[in-house]
Amino acid sequence: MTQKPIKRKLWYKKNAVSLNPLVEKYNAGDDIIYDQILIPYDVEGSFGYGKMLHRHGILTTEELTKLKKGFDEIMKLYKAGKFVLTLEDEDCHTKIENYLTEHYGDVGKKIHTARSRNDQVLVTMRLFMKAKADELKKSAIILAEDLLVAAKKYEFVPMPGYTHMQKAMPTTLGTWYGSFVESLLDDIRMLDAIRDILVDQNPLGSGAGYGSPFGFDRDKLSKDLGFKKTQNNVIYCHNSRGRIEGMVLEACVQIMLTLNKLASDILFYTTQEFRFFDVPDDIATGSSIMPQKKNLDVAELIRARTATVIACKNEITTNILNKISGYHRDGQEIKRPLFLGLRYTEMSIEVASIIIKSLKPNEKRLLEDMTPELFAAHKAFEMVKKEGISFRDAYVKIGANLDKLSIDKNDIARMLKESKHQGGTGNLQLNMLSSEIKALAKSS
Repeated sequence: MTQKPIKRKLWYKKNAVSLNPLVEKYNAGDDIIYDQILIPYDVEGSFGYGKMLHRHGILTTEELTKLKKGFDEIMKLYKAGKFVLTLEDEDCHTKIENYLTEHYGDVGKKIHTARSRNDQVLVTMRLFMKAKADELKKSAIILAEDLLVAAKKYEFVPMPGYTHMQKAMPTTLGTWYGSFVESLLDDIRMLDAIRDILVDQNPLGSGAGYGSPFGFDRDKLSKDLGFKKTQNNVIYCHNSRGRIEGMVLEACVQIMLTLNKLASDILFYTTQEFRFFDVPDDIATGSSIMPQKKNLDVAELIRARTATVIACKNEITTNILNKISGYHRDGQEIKRPLFLGLRYTEMSIEVASIIIKSLKPNEKRLLEDMTPELFAAHKAFEMVKKEGISFRDAYVKIGANLDKLSIDKNDIARMLKESKHQGGTGNLQLNMLSSEIKALAKSS
């Protein structure tokens, strides 16, 4: 059976090549799905490269003008949904170069001078990851602000604190909400560090991993593309593929771990046994058989998708194991877990904001659950302060008379406000957290 020639591959040497259709389909995998999203970043990287070729006399000023026009046309078609990859295109790099060649002749043929699809995909992914990190940061800052609003609103509403899944000591809703603000701020700082130090370095100009016989000014290229630095060693540029994507997902993992604990707490506290929060209908689902059910599926899915993001990070790490230095085609499989991990993280942050703004604390129920044994340690501390006895003696005395402990609403408020050390229930320093959020937002 004669196979239809598949044309216009960047790597062909003749007018046409015949490639087994099943092999072609297997080679492509789902890559064109992800490359469709990467088109704007490939255009950005390619035009920056074109400007460098112009500086070095490989493109004329007229050709650079044509190149800009071609890229503008591609982006106009892309935004209109008319620049769509097919299996025959192989990847976004091929489709873009073919478009330029078909419409502008030699301009399209020259754009790949001394460039490889190896360093082309590297810079495209770096530009994409920089943009996605910025989007994640903005969403995470919004969630931190939502949590802080709740912390201020319910700063002194009492709440049981737990250790070993048992009632332990009194705390407040403000402290609980504030704990997630601070956790999220650490996550944002990690994301910033990974973006600014690792992602924000330009690999373009490294070619297939071994440079080229041109005296290109890669530092100027990096500035043109908005990178903070040039990734120097040409072999390491390619060996870093997967390492840097994995670190971006590590930042996602840390965000998801914060959201996982938040979701786990909310699911625990919204059971009928606790009822610390009321769940509104607009964020809950029901049961097909049990009329009374109100399920917080969205929080359960945050828990599950944390595992998925961790798995995505691990898949990337496993992908780069046991390979010698240089480019390997199976690096394309990194895209799938990266895109999925980023998407699940962003979606989870956004729905967490909705949950936080929708949940209503059941203050009456919370107060009812502030049972006397929660204040056993506080009673021992009072004996130390008032009677001057050792803590261990006070501990034993209170522990032997737990059935005699009593507490009222005024005692609860007083004791909670006595913890005036930094971060205690009486000194959450929420205004400091507000300032930290603003500073992180400005650094975007």
